[in-house]
Amino acid sequence: MSVHFEPVWSWTLTLIACVAMLLVLWLGYPRRIRHLPTGWRRILITLRLAIVVVLCLLLLRPLVVFESQDQSDSILYILTDASRSMQTEDIPGGGTRRQALLRILEAAASDLKAIGKKSEIRFRNFSDSLQTVQTPGETADGTMTANGKVLELLSEEMGKDRVPAVIYLGDGRQAASGALDVDPTQAARLYGKLQRPIYSVGFGSTEASAASLDLALDELDLSRDVFQGNVLPIRVKLRANGAQGQPIRVRVLLENRTGRQDGESGEMVPVLVTEETRPIAMHTPQTASEESFLQLQIAPEQFGDLKLVVEAEPLPGEVRKTNNRVETIIRVRRGGIRVAYFDIIRSEQKWLKQINDSSRIQLDYHPIRSGVFRDRNKIPVRFFVPGNYDGFIIGDVPADAFTAQQIQEIAICCDRGAGLMMTGGRESFGKGGYGKTVLAPLFPIELPAENQQLTEPQKMLPSRDGLGHYVMQIAAPDQNRSRWDQLPPLSGANLLVPRQASLAQILAVSDSGHPLLIGQTVGASRVLVFAGDTTWQWSMQGYSEEHTRFWRQTIFWLTRKETDDEQPVWVLANPRDLTPGQPTELSFGARDSEGRPLADVTFELSVTDPKGTSIPLTPRAGVGMSLADFTQTLDAGDYWVRIKASKDAQPIAGIATTRFHVNARDPELDDPSSDFSLLREISHSSGGEFFTPDAFLARIKQWAKDGLPGVALTRQERMSLWDNWFVLLLLVLLMASEWAIRKKRGLV
Repeated sequence: MSVHFEPVWSWTLTLIACVAMLLVLWLGYPRRIRHLPTGWRRILITLRLAIVVVLCLLLLRPLVVFESQDQSDSILYILTDASRSMQTEDIPGGGTRRQALLRILEAAASDLKAIGKKSEIRFRNFSDSLQTVQTPGETADGTMTANGKVLELLSEEMGKDRVPAVIYLGDGRQAASGALDVDPTQAARLYGKLQRPIYSVGFGSTEASAASLDLALDELDLSRDVFQGNVLPIRVKLRANGAQGQPIRVRVLLENRTGRQDGESGEMVPVLVTEETRPIAMHTPQTASEESFLQLQIAPEQFGDLKLVVEAEPLPGEVRKTNNRVETIIRVRRGGIRVAYFDIIRSEQKWLKQINDSSRIQLDYHPIRSGVFRDRNKIPVRFFVPGNYDGFIIGDVPADAFTAQQIQEIAICCDRGAGLMMTGGRESFGKGGYGKTVLAPLFPIELPAENQQLTEPQKMLPSRDGLGHYVMQIAAPDQNRSRWDQLPPLSGANLLVPRQASLAQILAVSDSGHPLLIGQTVGASRVLVFAGDTTWQWSMQGYSEEHTRFWRQTIFWLTRKETDDEQPVWVLANPRDLTPGQPTELSFGARDSEGRPLADVTFELSVTDPKGTSIPLTPRAGVGMSLADFTQTLDAGDYWVRIKASKDAQPIAGIATTRFHVNARDPELDDPSSDFSLLREISHSSGGEFFTPDAFLARIKQWAKDGLPGVALTRQERMSLWDNWFVLLLLVLLMASEWAIRKKRGLV
């Protein structure tokens, strides 16, 4: 017990105030009562002195502090990693990580016994969950290591128990997915706030051994939605350990679904090499441990949901092969558009290529050399094979950049239904020599030998006929005209003169009335001529959406693909390739013949897992669609989704299906290298330390001698000597007594 003071002001001011009150009492008060009898004077002075003493007490604010030692029980948790990565044999001198862990605990047994006399010790094995054990054993068969989830579970178990320290022994490898993939450092920060430090001990090697031969593919990057016949670029990361100087063959396999029904997987077959596909990549690592990204591409011919596999062929002596391949599901849709685009290198070409971002349009650009390099133009034959392309766009390219045979083949393609478009330029149209080719009858304009140029800025506006035309709809009908008014003008344009007696439509004109976009149908082909070549300025000045929409609709109309052929009931899974335990979100809906979402639709949704078990799901409302989450993805293989829709008790035509795939990967062993940096983050975030095994033994010995950190807690209890009812009552009684006596003696 000790007495402390907390004065109202500083000690100096408070003491001055107390002394001043005493001096006033001593020097002034006796004079005012000197006419009273001696007995009454003494009583009044005593009362007034008591009042001053109480006031000084209130100014000094004394309190009593009682200290006591908290001897409540404490608990030391020791967590040992029991996941399969702890069976990795990378300990100096031999043995697995788990065996090294057990040896360290055995070496610390006597010190732990000494600690156990003062604190309770609880052992827990962990992997994707916590397991209570009396003593850790050699078993290490956990499928995943979920450090963050384990720390959350341990925190729940601790409750309000007094835990001065948590010992965390493992390799630090975080290998979890789905709901188990919790950020360990975030969980460790909570331990720090509760003053429960984590002391981690690392085992194993932080680098994959170059002596252990292993190939692994990861980070598969490709569009999961592509149109039939369009080129699909594929990017994948290859991680090679111990394969220095050995050629590695990576190839693409695609599912053949010929004769297969929904719910049945097809045979995986290698993709054939063609002029436009690159399904095989060769790579020779130059170092013992190397990561590199490989580029491949295919052009799927079948449509529907197809499984795609990228695999690295195993090398002799490679033991672990589950990580040699990655799998996914792609949706190949009918109705894809392929357009051949010939132009010189210029800004319009650069921005026009961006419509390739659409999985429906594939714009294959081939640069054309001009000037003295014109003779070096060698255009691949595939551009002119009938059926390969749905349309052709020719920019600022003269006719002699093509051979006569190539011009003839373009005409044959147009005769069979391919679209043709020519854009403005100094060497297009008549000056380019097209008036003397077999393409001349297709163009709806005159083709004089010299092109006349409109050098002033030309604002592009819909014509009277073009205002309602599909190509010119860049905004809602009530905003379309005003949106065209907002677009910046073209820098210039070719002067187009419509052909006499032509049935062509002028779709766009300049603000001065010159035709800028003219279209017509010639036999099976649609033809467009466009006087401009600077629409890229729309994107540069904030109208990229309008630029993309104009060109997409131009290509749709040119290739007769402006109508939507989507099914009335649809369903999608995102993501479509998962790791075991990772959830996927299903989105689905129904639409009318014009593509508008239908409301008040009832859905029946189910997922069939690889074992053939059908699992029903309950939909929930989304924006313009319905949604459902599927989390039962522990088994590797294909999962098939089926959905029926009905409205007003009447079924909507068709059953929509899709599928997603859970990769047969081993997240625990695909990359078994230790992660000591994560262990350090966990310890530092919680206020603890990271130890090597030897440093851990030294710290345990210290704790056995001096006690666990924070075990001896001193508790303080404060009792105020002035802030209570007794002091207030005493002050009131003293002042009332003095006033009563003064009143009785005629001093008031």
